[in-house]
Amino acid sequence: MQEDVQGAVNTWQNLRRRRHNLLLVFYSIIVGVLTGLVIVAYREGLDFLNTIRHTTLLDVKRTTSFVGISQLVALFIGAAIILQILLSKFPLISGSGIPQVKALLMKQIKFNWFYELISKFLGGLLSIGSGLSLGREGPSIHLGAQISEGVNSFFKTKEAEKKYLISSGASAGLAAAFNAPLAGVIFSLEELHKYFSPLLLICTLLASISSDFVTKLFLGYDLVFDFDTKLPAQLSIGKYLISLIIFGIIIGLAGKLFTDGIVFFQNLYKKAKLNSYIKAVLAVLLSLGVGLFFSEVAGGGHHLIQEIAHRSTPMKVLFILLIAKFIFTLFSYSTGFPGGIFLPMLVVGGLLGKIYGLVLMDIFDLKEVYAVHFMILGMAGYLTAVVRAPITGIVLILEMTGRFDHLFSLTLVSTLAYVLTEFINLDPIYDILYRNMISNLFASEKTPQKVSSKSSKVTLLIPVIADSFLDGKHVFEISWPENCLLVGIRREIKEIIPKGITKIKNGDFLIVLTDKTDAGIISPKLYKMGTVTTVG
Repeated sequence: MQEDVQGAVNTWQNLRRRRHNLLLVFYSIIVGVLTGLVIVAYREGLDFLNTIRHTTLLDVKRTTSFVGISQLVALFIGAAIILQILLSKFPLISGSGIPQVKALLMKQIKFNWFYELISKFLGGLLSIGSGLSLGREGPSIHLGAQISEGVNSFFKTKEAEKKYLISSGASAGLAAAFNAPLAGVIFSLEELHKYFSPLLLICTLLASISSDFVTKLFLGYDLVFDFDTKLPAQLSIGKYLISLIIFGIIIGLAGKLFTDGIVFFQNLYKKAKLNSYIKAVLAVLLSLGVGLFFSEVAGGGHHLIQEIAHRSTPMKVLFILLIAKFIFTLFSYSTGFPGGIFLPMLVVGGLLGKIYGLVLMDIFDLKEVYAVHFMILGMAGYLTAVVRAPITGIVLILEMTGRFDHLFSLTLVSTLAYVLTEFINLDPIYDILYRNMISNLFASEKTPQKVSSKSSKVTLLIPVIADSFLDGKHVFEISWPENCLLVGIRREIKEIIPKGITKIKNGDFLIVLTDKTDAGIISPKLYKMGTVTTVG
């Protein structure tokens, strides 16, 4: 009799869980469609502003009219003031937005989603539209997460389910930004969560595909990068492998330089003893100067990659472009204006690849298609070296170029770059930016977006992956953080009430109860215990 009752209870719990899972799938599709619509408007706005900026700057350079230059300066100053007002009112809209999404998943901050959505949208248009070397992908990810928060609020989803929708929104944002739905899914799994579950996969996949469908419906099916990369058989396999190995090492070291440069420029900008509005105006006026006198490195850089891929460019010019784009990107991101670094990183990696390819052309008398080939390898490898997400980098470039004939080369160069940065103990850029953001944010007493201090209970859902600190341990063996209680373990389709002798296994999800005031501290600790091999 007792077994029958227990069986009925388990069946009922399984039905309820399946119903919740189906609702999550439905919500994920809604998130994907809404994110696609917002990012379509965002991309169209950026294209419009970039066209207007480019045309206006050309007219000013041709006429050299004092009145025209004065009006342009006034316009850029106005944009800088609006940007700084938005940043002062909503600090969480700064930068790419990816560190903010990570912090939201860790319950260290909360979004004022509606106003921040509008502010991030407008701020991204102004900062990227003014010609700063920033990309659309970070803000797109952030916008997707904010839309997810809106859906969470509307449908009143449970705490344990919110992470799935936030991840779905982030995936949909990247998918819509680059027409890359698979890269959007993998980015969430590899960068935001660093673990895999079937439900998380299906939610992010459906959101990404829905977003990508909406984007293609409005913007068409054109590839982001249209390259001809079919290689003639000019190099022996041995020489080709050696050239790939050397290039992977170069890309890894260049990634280290970029990561250190981001931190250095951020600290330099922060320490500048000037009023924040004056700094913002000076930054935007510098962008105006770059647009007037060195327009090739202004903006995200999509046009630059397309141009150097389809025309012969002298080595000296490529070196100048590389150095200028590198420094201007570091400066642009240090301002804190809304904008990402994905696209500028791809440009820097592409320039490195083009230079390396030209060197090989001179040494081995190769055709120029080799230079374009190494541009593609450079983009994937550089993204891997800086972000430390090799699968995301490989899949993203495959989707953006639509060519799979360089899969082996992409994998080898990206793996070498990843191994080298692992060897030199280089942290992923978004982990560094996340830590810096949390440190700065929580040092400010007037920041309204911190987790509310009102005491209330929240449930944390903590994954356990293979070979992590928690994997294989009994509950009684673990030194749990203070002020939290392990109330359940979700294992496959069952939910276990844990005891001291219960053994935690790979694939489990720990259900932990804590106060809302402590969640921001406890969640990162537990997440680290469940996803890394050692806990310091």
